[in-house]
Amino acid sequence: MNFLPFSLSQRTSLLVLLAALGTSSAFLTACDDDDDVNPQIPSVTYGAPVAMGDGSARTYVSSDASGNPTEVGIRMTATALDNLPSTPVTGIMYDLALPAAAGQTPFDHVSFDWNPKGHDPSPTYAIPHFDAHFYMQSMAAQHTISTDDPKGDILPDTALFLPTGYLTPPNVVPGRTVRMMGRHWVDKLSPENLPGGVFNSTFIYGSYDGHVIFLEPMFVKSMLTPSVNFTAAVKQPKKYEVPGKYYPTRYFIRYDAATKEYVIALTELVKR
Repeated sequence: MNFLPFSLSQRTSLLVLLAALGTSSAFLTACDDDDDVNPQIPSVTYGAPVAMGDGSARTYVSSDASGNPTEVGIRMTATALDNLPSTPVTGIMYDLALPAAAGQTPFDHVSFDWNPKGHDPSPTYAIPHFDAHFYMQSMAAQHTISTDDPKGDILPDTALFLPTGYLTPPNVVPGRTVRMMGRHWVDKLSPENLPGGVFNSTFIYGSYDGHVIFLEPMFVKSMLTPSVNFTAAVKQPKKYEVPGKYYPTRYFIRYDAATKEYVIALTELVKR
């Protein structure tokens, strides 16, 4: 194929134009590449809200930029504390589903329990308080547990699966198997179990049929004021029964002034 002759100035202009077009093409390609990149960012997902008092409560899971869970907890509106039922005295269980993001943790759901008169052993825990059970079994399985269920007397390997210093007194709560809960294990060094100590907040482990089935922050209702900012370590067992999941090393109770919610969370999750 023959080309028409170009003058020197025309050839120079053509080269400049082609160079510019090449640069623009590279720039547009780079822009297209950037548009294709969709970097992950930290995220929060929520479970369905459940009516409670004059408000509601729902679960949530926070994940880091790689999609790994960092925190699992409950957000309860401040209005949920208004007009909480005073009966039955045995307490009320609010079943809270967890979002799908909890799949990397061992937790299946949360039973958030309101105890208007507290519970045994009295007088230590006979004060209005909440129990936040983070269950590691299905809701259906949890609901089949009966009072003084004989499977509650089948204990896990305490040297492996419970922290040092956790005890379950026989024949009394927390030692007995509680309906739709299991057997409770308490920290003998928690303040209320020491001479002169009182119950404010404590951390419970629960077992049933030879397995640890829940982790539980337990705390008095009077803690829930806009100034609350409590955090504590979660004492660790030597081993977790289900490996490869993210387990908490701390828990906290705080007030979120921006959303007017109380937050009860298991946090600083670590893959074990």
